[in-house]
Amino acid sequence: MSSNSYLVVGLLEKMDSSDTDFRYMATNDLMNELQKDGFTLEESTEKRVVQKVIKLMDDANGEVQNLAVKCLAPLVKKVREPQLQEIVEQLCSYTTQPGKEELRDIAGIGLKTVIVEIPSNSPSASNVVVRLIPRLLTQLEDPNATYEVKMDTLDILSELLARFGHSVANNPQVQKRIQNVLIPLLSHSRPAFRKRTTIALGNLVTHTPDDLFNELVQQLLVEFSRAGDQHDKLKTLVQCVGTLSRSSAPRLGKHLPQFLPLVIKNVDACDDDELRENCLQALESFVLRCPTEITPNINTIIELCLVYLKYDPNYNNDAEEDDEEMDEDEEMATEDEDEDEDDEGDYSDDDDISWKVRRSSSKVLAAIIGTRHELLSQLYQSVAPALVNRFKEREESVRVDVLQTFIALLRQTFVYGGEGYAPRDDDHEPKRRRAIGPSESQESPKQMLRNLVPKLSRNLSKQLLSKSIVTKQTGFVLLRELVTVLNGGLDNNLNTFIPAIENSLSTSSDHSNHHSSTNSNLKIETLSFLRQLFKVHPPQVFHNHLARLCPPIISSVEDKFYKITSEAFLVCIELVKVIRPIEYNAQTKTYNIQPLNPSFRSYILNIYNVTIARLSTTDADQEVKERSIMCLGVLISQCGDNLKEELKVCMPMLLDRLRNEVTRLTTVKVFTSIADSTVCASEEVKQAVIGAINEVAVLLRKSHRQLKVASLVCLEVFVRRYGNFLVPACYSRVLEELTPHISDQDLHLLPLALNTVVSVLSTNPQSLGAVHKDILPSVFNLVQSTLVQGAALDSLLVLFETLIVTNEADFNKLLQGLLQPALTSDQGQLTLSKQAFSTIAQCIAVLCVSSQKNCSPTVVDFSKKIADPKQSDSVKYLSLLALGEIGRKVDLSKHSNLHVIILSLFSAISEDIKSAAAFALGNVSAGNVGKYLPIVINEIREDPKKRYLLLHGLKEIISRYSNEEGVKALGPFADDIWNILFDSGENIEEGTRSVVAECLGKLTLANPNKFLPELQKRLRSTSAQTRGTVVTAIKFTFINQGQAYDELLRPLIVDFLSLIQDNDLNVRRLSLSTLNSAAHNKPYLIRDVLDQLLPLLYEETLIKEHLIHMVEMGPFKHKVDDGLDIRKSAYECMYTLLETCLDKLEIYSFLTRVIDGLSDQHDIAILSHTMLIRLARVAPTAVTQRLDEAVEPLKGTLTYRMKDNAVKSEIDKNNELCRSAVRVVVTLAKLAEHGGSTPKFDAFVRDTKVGQWSEQYNIYQAELENKEFGVGHGDTMDLS
Repeated sequence: MSSNSYLVVGLLEKMDSSDTDFRYMATNDLMNELQKDGFTLEESTEKRVVQKVIKLMDDANGEVQNLAVKCLAPLVKKVREPQLQEIVEQLCSYTTQPGKEELRDIAGIGLKTVIVEIPSNSPSASNVVVRLIPRLLTQLEDPNATYEVKMDTLDILSELLARFGHSVANNPQVQKRIQNVLIPLLSHSRPAFRKRTTIALGNLVTHTPDDLFNELVQQLLVEFSRAGDQHDKLKTLVQCVGTLSRSSAPRLGKHLPQFLPLVIKNVDACDDDELRENCLQALESFVLRCPTEITPNINTIIELCLVYLKYDPNYNNDAEEDDEEMDEDEEMATEDEDEDEDDEGDYSDDDDISWKVRRSSSKVLAAIIGTRHELLSQLYQSVAPALVNRFKEREESVRVDVLQTFIALLRQTFVYGGEGYAPRDDDHEPKRRRAIGPSESQESPKQMLRNLVPKLSRNLSKQLLSKSIVTKQTGFVLLRELVTVLNGGLDNNLNTFIPAIENSLSTSSDHSNHHSSTNSNLKIETLSFLRQLFKVHPPQVFHNHLARLCPPIISSVEDKFYKITSEAFLVCIELVKVIRPIEYNAQTKTYNIQPLNPSFRSYILNIYNVTIARLSTTDADQEVKERSIMCLGVLISQCGDNLKEELKVCMPMLLDRLRNEVTRLTTVKVFTSIADSTVCASEEVKQAVIGAINEVAVLLRKSHRQLKVASLVCLEVFVRRYGNFLVPACYSRVLEELTPHISDQDLHLLPLALNTVVSVLSTNPQSLGAVHKDILPSVFNLVQSTLVQGAALDSLLVLFETLIVTNEADFNKLLQGLLQPALTSDQGQLTLSKQAFSTIAQCIAVLCVSSQKNCSPTVVDFSKKIADPKQSDSVKYLSLLALGEIGRKVDLSKHSNLHVIILSLFSAISEDIKSAAAFALGNVSAGNVGKYLPIVINEIREDPKKRYLLLHGLKEIISRYSNEEGVKALGPFADDIWNILFDSGENIEEGTRSVVAECLGKLTLANPNKFLPELQKRLRSTSAQTRGTVVTAIKFTFINQGQAYDELLRPLIVDFLSLIQDNDLNVRRLSLSTLNSAAHNKPYLIRDVLDQLLPLLYEETLIKEHLIHMVEMGPFKHKVDDGLDIRKSAYECMYTLLETCLDKLEIYSFLTRVIDGLSDQHDIAILSHTMLIRLARVAPTAVTQRLDEAVEPLKGTLTYRMKDNAVKSEIDKNNELCRSAVRVVVTLAKLAEHGGSTPKFDAFVRDTKVGQWSEQYNIYQAELENKEFGVGHGDTMDLS
């Protein structure tokens, strides 16, 4: 007997004790043992445990009974199937024992516990279900069973079907019996019983076959016809239809034309408000769950909801139309009177439930708004004004719902109403207000919203002064969304909201008050609105209102609740920019600095005083400390010239915060903004910078990456702005700390470090010696890296240019340092990577261009090296690249023999030398097209063997001249080039054809009026290679940003992209690649023709069996899918379109293709995961309705078993796919929390949380929660 069994036997003896305390403690100890992971029992002991626990459920003591029920939860996970069956049998017998109501209730709870706790993937689960269901059905059919017994039984059956409905999915007889038992119960006399029956039916139909579902539908239709005007029966039937739409929407959608008229008729044809509410709730479910089938009736439903949105038969509201015409002066005059009326109307008679009808109407409109972005303009014409009129709703819950519906409309407008603008915390000052784009027509949704703003402001401002905290809070959320969508919009209506802002910010949030948390939330929402308001309006709008706005905002900084203080500091940051705006003119690259209005100086001083007070407090919250430092930084950088005395106090304080580990990151960013400011170049700031520079330099040694980034940015600003005041020792210290960062270990830090070195050389040329000693050795190592590109390469080139400008005499030293890696090499192979050689060549070119006197001798030297057969390949390769880079910027035609030497290398043995020669020829030719282009054209004609290399050279030339200036230079040769390219495009390998296509595309840009029609003609070519070349050539024209070219291409774009349906697989793939490029670079060209292109695109996402075939590889057979590359391209297009043309997509069709992609090949599944996460954010309502459909493909991914002989790369790919799927599940689970009935998905989430990927699930869930918490709280320092 195991040690567990000995322990349990002892507990069992105590469970038989006559002492209640012994029984209680023994049961409690047993439960604790059962919860241990390694706990196991022998079968004989299991039986005894089960018997004792079941017996104790009938104990005389209620506490022992409750503990016995709790014990069932861990017990059912430990026992074998026979014991599980015994538990179920005994509990079922308890539920039917007459005269023992308490036991029956305990047994009902016990059965629910067993059903919830049995693992859904347990093999015994299905057997328990099969045994339990007949017992439950028998109890429901028993005419002698009491109402309470039947209610409990119905609850248990509903829970069983919700969790284990799939266990009876393959047993139609059992499903039919369940359905036959449940349908008559819809006529039960008790409403609660009928409602629970509809829930059970909803859980059942999730897994029933179509014939049973259709049978249920027909019976419901018959019941509708029999119901007549029996309101109770109609309520139940409507509820049932709504439940079916939530549980099995695709199947109910087929019968919607039969149900919908019945539901709509009962909204109008009765005087029963409860029935109206049920009908409207059913309509909401239809709109959400059956979006395609409901489409023809959407307008009817909107009209119906608009009628019942103002349905209030017990309240005189005849003045509504007059209110709409009342001018603003009259409204202001009667404001107090209206407020009194509102207060009187805040009560609700117990018999008056008309408010439920109005609330349901609002929710239906919210569902339509959330799912029908294509109706946005229509919604602004009909729904938006009606919602604004209902802001005065007398019932608080309905009023809040109306406001939430309008917020949903605003959010849809932000996503789908045209080019949105999301202000970021790092936005520069001039981005406060952008003009309305020409694409925004007078009838666009945003323009209609603008027209509605005056009326909205009048109606909402009154509600913001009401007594309802929830109304005010929701109202400020609405205002924040409004100004975000319109990027302003309240310029002329701001005065309306000033009293409400004052009122909300002056509300007490004293924690002795039981409303404190509510009031705090109101303050936070008000402040959040103000922060957004200041960001998106011109500063001048607020100047007349500062006397009323500043005091409540500044007093909020002194609030006791840290979240209010933190939010208030963010508002103050924006407020300072309003009081003293400093605008940057990008064209003149100057700042427009206006003197501070003397009457505003007191506000600046008040903000300064409360900020210093908070900053001096030692027990302040971390977030408050950081934001107080940020606020002080903005004060100094915006108004430093008006705070000369105050700087003597605050600059030392900032230096102190810089030395504090907790606040130093924020302080470094603040010092950066202060040092870069144009208005605070005082002696105090200068001394602070001199004192801070060594402190900041030392921070580069820390491991905190964000801190290092901020410190490098700060050092660059310090040196550039205050370099003239720094002593030589300070420069040496900075260079010493920079040296470790001149490496490719962190490519984000590298350009920042190089920029700082450049600033050091620019402000203090005497540091050149230290740079040569400390920095250059690292730089010469750096150029040999394969990783230096982009911003790092640009900074590196600027450094070499600065080095030559500082001291041209160092040219040879620098050149030899760059050449050294190539000189010490073997004859036959390249010593460095091609990327490294390219980097070195560009650095050499910068040296030559910056030193004209050394340029020509260097070119001559490189010419000799490439002509010398004794030179190694590395030297020749680098010399050719360097000649090309120099030739791109300097005319080398005076070196008359250069092109001949380069052409001779086209016959070299090394392929690398050949490609470098092609690069050199193209770029040298670009320096003097008149001389070299005829030579290149002639060579292409006469020497087919060198055609591929010569075409590469030609590509370099065309790339340089594919602009308006280049048209004249290439003009005389354009026709010859065009003909050569098309002659070269036939019967050549894929790589050459791609080069030809790129040349054609870039040549087209040189003269689009001439060459675009030429390309269009060749779309009908019989040669698939020509068609493929043409459609690829168009892709290379998308780099052009000119309006004139776009106007030429717009009418032709559909012609080019219609090759998606070409007969040739390769042409289809190339066409999809071009569509992807168009969607990425020029989405406005395809937006209006997407309705033609999307069906073709979706067709290419389908798996086509005729393209799949078996290939024999020795003894093995391998499945090859020729359509895979096309499908990948199609899904990549969909991904791009989701980012750039969201408002033009029909979300439901798009979502269908995404869900199908979840079970496709690895790359496609990963793309589909990413798109589904994006859709969950921008179209949550649509995604929520399809959650159950996503279960099978996601479950298939997470439960896929790799073969035993799988290699590491295959295992890694599968793990990557599974992690991606878990991330999707976490994101979708967040939607399911608020999304309604998704039983399959809910069960899948529960299994995932405790399954193989539970740890990964918890990690991603924590990430998501942190990200959500950070929204609006993780503000970074504005460095503008």
